[in-house]
Amino acid sequence: MNSESIYDALTDVREDFIAQAKEHRFVKMRKSIIRWGAIAAAFALAIGLGSLMIMNVDFRPVPGASSGGGGAGSGWVSADGSTVFTSYAGPVFPLSVLGDADGISASRDITFDFSEFGESRTMSDEHRIGPYDISITDSYTLTNNTRGDRTVQIIYPFAGSFNDLYGLLPAISADGNVLETELMAGSYSGGFTGTVGIEDDERVNLRSIDFWEGYTAVLSDGEYLRRALGDFAVPDMTVTVYQFSNIQGDHSKSVAPTLAAKFDLDYANTAVMTYNFNGGLFDRDNNFMRRSFFVAREGVAVADIGYYMMIVLGDDIENLVIQGYENGGCHPGEEVDHVSADVTRYEANIGDILRLLHNDYMEFQLILDYHGFGSDGMAWDADAMDMLFRAALELLSEHGVLSDNGAWRYDTGELIDIFQETRSMDRVFYLTAEIEIPAGESVVLMAEQIKPGSFDFYGSGSGNAGLIGYDMLTSFGSNLEFTGMTAGLVGAEMIDIVNQNFGFDPANGVLNVTLDLDVPHYYLEVKR
Repeated sequence: MNSESIYDALTDVREDFIAQAKEHRFVKMRKSIIRWGAIAAAFALAIGLGSLMIMNVDFRPVPGASSGGGGAGSGWVSADGSTVFTSYAGPVFPLSVLGDADGISASRDITFDFSEFGESRTMSDEHRIGPYDISITDSYTLTNNTRGDRTVQIIYPFAGSFNDLYGLLPAISADGNVLETELMAGSYSGGFTGTVGIEDDERVNLRSIDFWEGYTAVLSDGEYLRRALGDFAVPDMTVTVYQFSNIQGDHSKSVAPTLAAKFDLDYANTAVMTYNFNGGLFDRDNNFMRRSFFVAREGVAVADIGYYMMIVLGDDIENLVIQGYENGGCHPGEEVDHVSADVTRYEANIGDILRLLHNDYMEFQLILDYHGFGSDGMAWDADAMDMLFRAALELLSEHGVLSDNGAWRYDTGELIDIFQETRSMDRVFYLTAEIEIPAGESVVLMAEQIKPGSFDFYGSGSGNAGLIGYDMLTSFGSNLEFTGMTAGLVGAEMIDIVNQNFGFDPANGVLNVTLDLDVPHYYLEVKR
């Protein structure tokens, strides 16, 4: 194709794309309404009816006193005296049972192990543990008080992200035997803010939960759990795809050769998602859009694989022009002839396209890991990929271009932004398993996990530099009848306790305490 030409639309679907799409196994996912502008009605009919949870939760409490208010420093303090950290790892949640828990009582004992506190270490499986990641053993004795044997499905929640999932995944055993568990992921647990850290309609920046009551607010009505356990329908509608291939650019002639696609569209009836594009101009007044990407150098990892696509939802774009530029600015007068690409237009199912591109994105992540750019250590098997893909679709449909209440953060429609943030966003995961409890007997269930500490970033001005926090919820969200609860401390010689409500007193040998079931939240904040 010439460096500047009007694209002559082709309608045939490429056979090689169809063959690739058929190789993917699509899992049944929970149904929800995906709404976007004038396309909303047709799209909702395509995927089925359901409900979206658009969170509008004020996670941050009013500022409390510093040390006088019970907090450790001069930063924000929750109502119960615990510190509100700028990086909050989330509490340890209690075990629960799905369905009927009548006749099942429970006692709980939780142990915080600081034996290796402050030291980075490598586990036997070569997973790297940070210096303030501690070991926690959360143990439950479940007693069947009925006259018949009971089969119960336990569910164990934990906070984290896909990026650190491998290291945070609890190991659950019953009477010493490791259980086979099923893992499910909840949606993004946080919200959004404007550019200056306050809520507004733009929703530019992410706002993670930063203290325990933020989690109870999100989880209190049970909708978050219901959606995590429910089905989700992969979007099913026809879209128009523009695929760019045979991309050429002479880096000896331009520092950052860039390929741009310029076209006309009706913003009220058309949305454009892109993949591997990194620039754009959005002129709504004149119904014009420009999307662009840098031409990768030969031999760079990203040049070896990857798709470059524009996916059009609704009415098709018009007057497509392909033009090369000296750099990403795409300014008039900086056009070049040495940048070009072939463009293939075809129609396809949006679910197939999104699956194809998500797999491509994950393949590229493996290349980055191989080249030493960091790894989450997660074994991305088929089930894990399905779970991650579902989470990406949730973000896209609830806060991205496919939503009529989308966050400004995702307004460009670049799918890599969605895929990347899906991995890093905080959320609640759930492990489920079935156990047998004979009539009148008990089973000891143990969840062993690595728990990161909460902290304030240096330079935040909170006065909490070096303070690391760990906390737990006693019974919130659990339908078990707790008869007692205790907590233990191991490795106390490695820490100085700065702020707590457990009642630990290492200097006087108090390393085990009985917890009050009426206290919803316990916290332990320490320094090395």
